[in-house]
Amino acid sequence: MKNKKFWLPILISLACLLGMIFAPNSVQAKELKNVISNIGIWEVDNGRFIKPDANGVYTLSPEHNDYPNYKFIVDYDLSAYDGKLEDGDTFTFTVPGPLSVKEETFDLKDKETDLVIGEAKIVSNGDNNGGKATITLKNLKTYLEKKKGIYVQNVRGSFYLGFSSKNELSEQTLRFEKTETINEITYQIRVGRRGEVDYSEGIGKANFSKYHGLISKEAWTSKALNKSGQYLHTWYVRVNPKQASYDKIEIHDWVDPNSSPMQMIPESLSVIAGWYNKVYYMKDEVVLEAGKDYQVNWNDSYTEFTITINNASSIVAKNGKPAAFRIGYKTSAPGDGTKVLNNVEVKANDKKLEYQDYSNKTVLQQIGNSVVASGGTIQLETAYRIILYKVDELTHDRLKGAKFKITPPAGATAKEEIVTTNDNGIAESSIYSESDIKKGNFTVTEIEAPEGYELNPTPFEMTVGQDGAIKTVTNKRSKAKAKIKANKKLTGRELKAEEFEFTLTDQDGKVKETVKNDKDGNIAFSELEFDKAGTYTFKIAEKAGSDTGIKYDTKTVTATVTVADKGKGALEATVSYDDEKAFENTYTPAKTEVPVKKVWKDENNQDGKRPTSVTVKLLADGQDTGKTLELTEANGWAGSFKDLDADKGGTPIKYTVVEVTVTGYTSDVTGDAASGFTITNSYSPETVDVKATKNWDDANNQDGKRPTKITINLLADGEKVASKEVQAAADGTWTATFEKLAKYKAGKEIKYTVTEEAVAEYEATITDFTITNKYAPKAIDYKVTKVWKDANNQDGKRPESVTVQLYKKVGDADPVAVEGKKLTLTAKEKTDDNTWVASFTNLPQYEAGKEITYSIKEVDVPAGYESSVTGQVVTNTYNPETVVLSGTKVWKDNNNQDGKRTRSVKVQILNGEKVVQEIEVSEKTGWKFESKKLPKYENGKEIKYTVKETAMTEYKATITTDKDGKYTITNEYTPEKIAVSGQKTWIDNNDQDRIRPASITVALLANGKETGKTAIATAETGWKYEFTELDRYQNGKAIEYTVKEVGVPTGYTATETGMNVTNTHTPEKTAVKGHKIWKDEENKDGIRPASITVKLLADGKETGQTATVSETSGWTYEFTGLDRYQEGKEIAYTVEEVNVPDGYTASVEGYNITNTHTPEKPTPGKPNEPGKPKKGGELPNTGSESNQVALVAGIALLGLGTGFLARRKKED
Repeated sequence: MKNKKFWLPILISLACLLGMIFAPNSVQAKELKNVISNIGIWEVDNGRFIKPDANGVYTLSPEHNDYPNYKFIVDYDLSAYDGKLEDGDTFTFTVPGPLSVKEETFDLKDKETDLVIGEAKIVSNGDNNGGKATITLKNLKTYLEKKKGIYVQNVRGSFYLGFSSKNELSEQTLRFEKTETINEITYQIRVGRRGEVDYSEGIGKANFSKYHGLISKEAWTSKALNKSGQYLHTWYVRVNPKQASYDKIEIHDWVDPNSSPMQMIPESLSVIAGWYNKVYYMKDEVVLEAGKDYQVNWNDSYTEFTITINNASSIVAKNGKPAAFRIGYKTSAPGDGTKVLNNVEVKANDKKLEYQDYSNKTVLQQIGNSVVASGGTIQLETAYRIILYKVDELTHDRLKGAKFKITPPAGATAKEEIVTTNDNGIAESSIYSESDIKKGNFTVTEIEAPEGYELNPTPFEMTVGQDGAIKTVTNKRSKAKAKIKANKKLTGRELKAEEFEFTLTDQDGKVKETVKNDKDGNIAFSELEFDKAGTYTFKIAEKAGSDTGIKYDTKTVTATVTVADKGKGALEATVSYDDEKAFENTYTPAKTEVPVKKVWKDENNQDGKRPTSVTVKLLADGQDTGKTLELTEANGWAGSFKDLDADKGGTPIKYTVVEVTVTGYTSDVTGDAASGFTITNSYSPETVDVKATKNWDDANNQDGKRPTKITINLLADGEKVASKEVQAAADGTWTATFEKLAKYKAGKEIKYTVTEEAVAEYEATITDFTITNKYAPKAIDYKVTKVWKDANNQDGKRPESVTVQLYKKVGDADPVAVEGKKLTLTAKEKTDDNTWVASFTNLPQYEAGKEITYSIKEVDVPAGYESSVTGQVVTNTYNPETVVLSGTKVWKDNNNQDGKRTRSVKVQILNGEKVVQEIEVSEKTGWKFESKKLPKYENGKEIKYTVKETAMTEYKATITTDKDGKYTITNEYTPEKIAVSGQKTWIDNNDQDRIRPASITVALLANGKETGKTAIATAETGWKYEFTELDRYQNGKAIEYTVKEVGVPTGYTATETGMNVTNTHTPEKTAVKGHKIWKDEENKDGIRPASITVKLLADGKETGQTATVSETSGWTYEFTGLDRYQEGKEIAYTVEEVNVPDGYTASVEGYNITNTHTPEKPTPGKPNEPGKPKKGGELPNTGSESNQVALVAGIALLGLGTGFLARRKKED
């Protein structure tokens, strides 16, 4: 019984302890409010953010696709819940109607840890009824471990949510749930179909364009790249849309290195011919064939290509014009949220084209957004930072471990930093401030290359903007280099440079190179490069030639290249050979003979001039050898030079022969040394040619009596030996040639003469070999009569003489003037006062056998007269002269600035004092005037006309004439001038922040348009300004002058009212936020107050502001709406605690106040007297803290029980 009582207290204490240890530790999940920080709209098909129009309205298109064409990109910020986030916490994003939402689930990843920290579930409420996304947090414990933090904080990110609108909508407001967003977010949207756009005018000017560049999820594999992927960009180039005619078109397209890396997928390239309709859609497409219709060349890394279309104009579209082309291809995609850049330029007939006529721009750049718009995919944040990609120069594989030094511009607050590319080949700089990026360019230097690659140490500059800066940097693989050599010898004669050929073959049997020896016998192959460690074997062999007398070496030498890795990818190559001896050839000279044969061409020695023998000399390479050969009829006129060397020092000897001259004969040598030479001797008798010429003296066959052909006879020593029929040649000459006539007969020279068969009506004369035939043509007279119709010379204008020109017409030809045939008529030969006569005499009656028809025209018809011809009568008629006066009205009134000009004026033409015509002149007549035809003379004297304008008020008129007699009437008026002034007003609490400038500049506007005039106002001018000498009117209306401030000072907003400008600046405000931190072992002694008071000081002085802080406020306090500056200097705010609680000491760090209290140590109680309890014990905050307290209490209870048991046992 005693034992049972002994163990009972222990068992009770142990049960209590175990119950406390295994008590449930539960924390209830919560919904996170107001965490959505921003919402953007992404257009999937065009790969871009939708931007509002000038009225802030976002215009979308209605969609009926299976996929949503738009996505919300939702940014969330959970920092308001720092230290309070637990697995299972949720937040929501509600999409309002009338939008439709696509249901889906996806994970949210943390960019830094690549850990899934949330799961999103999208629920649709049906078409046009919106939907909701619910995000549930998870894996926060693992996340905290990876972040190595005290508690979960600064959780931020974004996700994409697809939506569409099935119906068209007029302008409508989308309001997002206020309980979900940090600030109120609304969108004004309109959903409507895009109208058809007519691009005809632009197509007519376009030479090429580049478009698309969108990213899409599409699995691809490329053998050329030896790569595959899930995302790609698609690009298109329009070439020659206006369908101009070119013989050759070249398209050069390349990836810009100042962007994220990508490679062209060569298998995706297509070239299509057709023509573009007015909506820029290609019609009647024809796919062209590479290698046949066009050629394409890629660079080694497939980041650049050139397409050449030869005979482009021969490819005709179905609209009948030279074809337009569309080039399409795809590239790999970074898919990390950065931008990719692609460039193109086009040449036509080897000349660079402007992308559009008169644009002066020959290179087009297309920008693509490599944004994977799905779920919570991690995207790079590029704003205000540098992103560097490191890739292999050829394969474009991403490379990790490259180190770059980034040096900010002078004066920047950012520090120089070293960044290293990660497993994805990406290095990111720090985020720079806006003021730093305005200081200038950042300098980037590669200081350590990836393992196995050569360092690229050349520094380069990058300009960082609001969107950041991106650069793709390439590296060459580290390579070992080796040279393979051999040697050549030749016995028997001297070795020549490049005489023998040698091949280098690799271990796969492929001939890598063929080289020749130099004059010293060295054989050197090009330097080889190796990018991997290993053993490589090569074979060296000589190519057998066909040179006479050479015996070629047939051996093969093996060269082994050993490439060793010396660490960090550095390679070293060594070469060894299995045979170090030279390739050796042997030369033995050869013998030859040269046959010679003689041939005679002399009519079998008809004249007996042939000699009994001839001598032939042998020449070697053009030099006499001293060797001769005699040929006679006895040896058949043939023989040979024998036992001759075939070459000299390895060079073949060129043998030739010459004959010792044979008098009276010509010698011709044919053939060669190998087949034999033939010497032909020729002899020819002398001959002569006789040329007879026929001349005609018949006035060029004027009467047509000349025959079409005649016969000429040739006589030799008086005897007729030949006859020839002769006709006129193309040039009109009559000749006959008797060729190759024997010059001699019976040893005497033959005398040749000619005769002619008689020609009717012609008389012939023969002089040597010229025959002249003569004929006399017939002649006539031609009488001319001049008749005057001028009222018997009433105005005295009739001249003393007139001249007529004689014309002739032959057959159907047009009349032509007869050279030298002009006839002068005067009053001396007259039949009456108005009739004169004269005659042309002795005129030919015929020409070319046809009768001539004569006619006449008067030469230099007298001024004022009209001439007419009827047969052989010339009549002159005279009409009185007239004049026309004309001129221009000129206004000098600054384009009627003041509106004083009349709509029309009247111009008078006067003869003396008499007004003969009045003309109305206006803008409709172009302010020009012209009179009717006026008589030039009156009573035999020329009339002097004058011009006058009717008087105009306020204008001064001036009349002038120019050298052509044109009148100018100038009316002058001086426009009115005025002055205007204004005042600058400052509303900035008397320049509290001290940011008011020393001066301001205002620009003068006239009727709302810039005049180019400016004025400066300062405190010295009382902030006043004035403009003088200004026009009062424009287009007849008073000008309204206003001003606009130039370069409104930073921090101010400007309001212009007429000529006055008011600048308003609201002094900058700030806030002070701090925490109360308790160091009192969780209020162990229970003396922590329920609240404390914090006061605010400005530059060490009381502000009168206090804040009460308690557990309800999370022991956090904040002072808001505080002035940031006083008299231009930033105010230094500090905090102090009011009445620090007893038992605590307070310390301030920044805006945080720490109260420290060291709890009392417990005093052990006497037997049967437990220790004193704590004052005001505090309940635990969470289940976890409750367990810890319970555990401590349990252990204490167990200790008390054990002590009690020990005492009982002692008493027993």
